[in-house]
Amino acid sequence: MEKAGLYFVLLNQYDGSVIMNKVFNFHEYAYNVGVPSLFTSLSSGRIMVLAVKLDAGLNMPQGVRQLLQEFGSRWAHHLHFRSYLAWVLTSRGPTLGEGNVDPYEITTENEDVDNLETWTNEGRRDGPVKVQSNIFASPVYLEVTVPLVIEGDCWGERERAVFCRSHDGYGDLCHCQHPAPLTYHPHQLENTVIDNVPVVIVASSRPQELYRCLVTVLRQEGGDVSRVLVLLDGYNTELIALLQLLGVKYQVNNMEGRTFISRSARISHHYRFSLHALFNSFPNASKAIVLEEDLLVSPDFFSYFNQTSWLLEADPSIFCISAWNDLGALHTATHPSRLYRVETHAGYGWMLTRELFDFIYPIWPSPYKNHDWDIWLRSPNLRAGRECVVPDVSRTFHNGMMGTHIKGVMTHSHFTAHPVTAVPAIPLHNVHRMKLDEYEEDLYHTLEGDTVYFLNSTHHPCTESYIPRNFTAGPVVLFISMTSDNDYPTWLKFGACLGVWNIDIRSHHRGMFRFTFYNTELFIIGYPFSDYSYLKPSWVHVIKRPTEWEMGVMGIRVTENRWRYRRPELEVLSPYLLTERSTPKPAFTFM
Repeated sequence: MEKAGLYFVLLNQYDGSVIMNKVFNFHEYAYNVGVPSLFTSLSSGRIMVLAVKLDAGLNMPQGVRQLLQEFGSRWAHHLHFRSYLAWVLTSRGPTLGEGNVDPYEITTENEDVDNLETWTNEGRRDGPVKVQSNIFASPVYLEVTVPLVIEGDCWGERERAVFCRSHDGYGDLCHCQHPAPLTYHPHQLENTVIDNVPVVIVASSRPQELYRCLVTVLRQEGGDVSRVLVLLDGYNTELIALLQLLGVKYQVNNMEGRTFISRSARISHHYRFSLHALFNSFPNASKAIVLEEDLLVSPDFFSYFNQTSWLLEADPSIFCISAWNDLGALHTATHPSRLYRVETHAGYGWMLTRELFDFIYPIWPSPYKNHDWDIWLRSPNLRAGRECVVPDVSRTFHNGMMGTHIKGVMTHSHFTAHPVTAVPAIPLHNVHRMKLDEYEEDLYHTLEGDTVYFLNSTHHPCTESYIPRNFTAGPVVLFISMTSDNDYPTWLKFGACLGVWNIDIRSHHRGMFRFTFYNTELFIIGYPFSDYSYLKPSWVHVIKRPTEWEMGVMGIRVTENRWRYRRPELEVLSPYLLTERSTPKPAFTFM
């Protein structure tokens, strides 16, 4: 069966060979939020062939329509549901041919309107028109003569030319006039104590994502190609060619012929192999930083670890330093200098010790048992009460749009609007107070202070004014129902209402979640599980567990995170951020 989508083929302008062949799903909401990053990274002069068919216009974001307009399309901005489009162009060059067919038939008020819907065709006609919704456009036939480039290519370096003739999607790496460097010289980090800490990048089969990750690692202060090792899940010729071009060390985990009970088990086995290879390759390293191929790192990534790495040795109750804050969304991450202690998973950029690796390696779950490595690593039995240190504002950005566990809506709801720091050196506040006793002392001082405001409301927590915004007179404390470390339903409900991670329980300290909601300092205490439950006055309402109906609709609420929780002053930095609702709009609201 044919898929509804935007069909895309990229051809070599020198010989017409196929470089890339993809189908982007724009029928389902938020499934291809990564299209702008791909299209804007294509080399100039490539031959682009695009076709829009079936229901692909249903949820095509305005940002994608704008991008196609910028590339020269005449029809993308008013492409309708079930419209067809065929388009051939050169990347950042002229259109060679474009055709569009609209299936809708205008009717009059006197005509039979059975099976008709009302649509507003902005830019095409004035006002709403009634159109048939059960028909498709006629086929588009487009015949184009494509001129090939007969003179030699523009890449002077032989190694770069060989790579760029066959591959694309790497931005300036294959730029003719101003190509990105192939060699990145180390940038010394001031007062470094991590110059012997290696970086492993766990990779599978996404070369464009790996390149972006590598560039952000190598160009930062503290980045050094001699301390980077990439571990590949199987042989991938494009990945290997890229790493050889950049002079980056790599090893291949050849699992050809092996069978696994699940994709998750294979990923876990590769992760175990990668950590083992890392510490074997750097036998003198007492610590290591772990990244994945779909992460981008901030300018102060290494500075962050340089200021916090000593905590792993100073406090046995800390088992990792993470660059990622699960609760650090666009509207909840405000303080780049602030740190938290949380019970969380290690992932999305984290530091561990060799001692921890030596402990977990022999007890790692079998590849013949279905499991997720990160869920296992943060399990209570393995973690044994230990915590990770995380920043208020993340130092990594999750650039992977689709994966084994992450699909379009999850990416859109929880990852696309996740801010990172943007300057190379940010002094962290009170790092010495992150040891357990000092951290607890500071928390009790804050929560037992005279400026605390206890939120007492019987309104539904999804009502717009439930949490006051920009309240700076003191911290706001509220209570949710939580009876154990893994008592999840109330957090699912409340996290959905506030537009933060709610898929499972993580990033709390002894049952207390902490973040800034539009400049309002929030302390959310799981009652009666949390150690801080004693703070609840008798008159304060506890947010109750969700009803069966609420459990069913909270997933819809989460899809509206980017529409409901806006930060226009930051959104301008991400021009293709999806902020509109799905079509049809979810029929759910607590307003």
